[in-house]
Amino acid sequence: MTARRAPAPSPTGAPFQPEGEGGVAPELLSYLFDGPEEPTPHAPALPILAAPHPPAAPPSSRSVGQRVGDALVESRLAGMGDASVRASLAQKLCRLLPDLPPGGADAVTNLAVRALEQLARDHIARVREALATSIKDVACAPPTVVRSLARDVERTVAEPVLRCCAALTDEDLLDIVASAPAGWALSAIARRHRVGASLADAIAGSGDADATGVLLDNNGAVIAEATLETLVEESAHHPEWQEKLARRPALPRRLAVRLADFIDLTVVEALRDRTDYDDATVAEIAAATRRRIDWADAADSGDSPERRAVRLHRQGKLTETALGDALSWNEIGFVHTALTLRARVAPEVVERILAAQDPHAVTALVWRAGFSMRCAMQIQARAAGINPRAMLNARQGRAFPLSAADMTRHLIRYGVRE
Repeated sequence: MTARRAPAPSPTGAPFQPEGEGGVAPELLSYLFDGPEEPTPHAPALPILAAPHPPAAPPSSRSVGQRVGDALVESRLAGMGDASVRASLAQKLCRLLPDLPPGGADAVTNLAVRALEQLARDHIARVREALATSIKDVACAPPTVVRSLARDVERTVAEPVLRCCAALTDEDLLDIVASAPAGWALSAIARRHRVGASLADAIAGSGDADATGVLLDNNGAVIAEATLETLVEESAHHPEWQEKLARRPALPRRLAVRLADFIDLTVVEALRDRTDYDDATVAEIAAATRRRIDWADAADSGDSPERRAVRLHRQGKLTETALGDALSWNEIGFVHTALTLRARVAPEVVERILAAQDPHAVTALVWRAGFSMRCAMQIQARAAGINPRAMLNARQGRAFPLSAADMTRHLIRYGVRE
């Protein structure tokens, strides 16, 4: 079969415009094949084509430099204006990457990387797709190439790299998450074989419910306890997370009991079926479920949530447990009244603080009411509707992260004084 030569420029000097889909003038990629007139000591010479061709050496006996040269020259002769040729070149170079010298300081590696970088910017998507699917499993892939592919606007290009490529570092992935990419990109990162705690925290804080659900399903994701606690509270608004949370490996006991507050039999059964909890924990889960059901049954007495809060306050029973029961049934009116009574502030102040979605002021209000930081996190998420990324989290898992003076100052901004 006779190799097709690249067409020459037109006599007028205008650049050649190849016909058909994916046309690129060959001279646009000519720099990939231009080398020094004399090979340097570190750079193996590309093979010279002569006529007639001598018998080709078996691939196993040719150096990696010769094989890179073969791939580039064969592609040049086949016609680099053809997108299929460029896609094939991408696949060939990716297969050769593991055999290239580490460090990338030699001329052959530089030449191969330059070619891959150009192919990663190819204006035909299927060329970039061919590169992405070939390079995603190459651990030694050039960082510049995989970073470019990971940020590609085409899902078919970026997704396999985001999901599988080990050459992408956590720093690379954190930068991508911080750039607020499309939801499918976040989900692809959440599906990676290993997701570190900082990356998991960034995905969970992105506000993308689907990607967070994918993250919870991934047993290779390391999710910090503080992040899990936030997600447990947020799951009141995302019921689809609850069973996923209930099945998370090494879910802390206290969060399992908190999950049982959500009256969903599927979630409760998932918690009861776990073999890593002792009998006391299972009994506590069952008790929390029973208490929530009793709370709902008592609400049938005809009292409004607000009147019920007033009655419990007079009886000295307006406790954090009662507040949690009300939150589990989304009785926001009960919460408003409870905070008004316990914090000794005007109802409009409570409404203004919650409506402002100010995590510092909400936390300070709960502190003034005599409730815990855990309760403050529940109210931030479920009564004030604060985004998980903006929520104020507990210090060391339980403590208020602000000093008493700081919380007093935040309340003063809303007209609350001693």
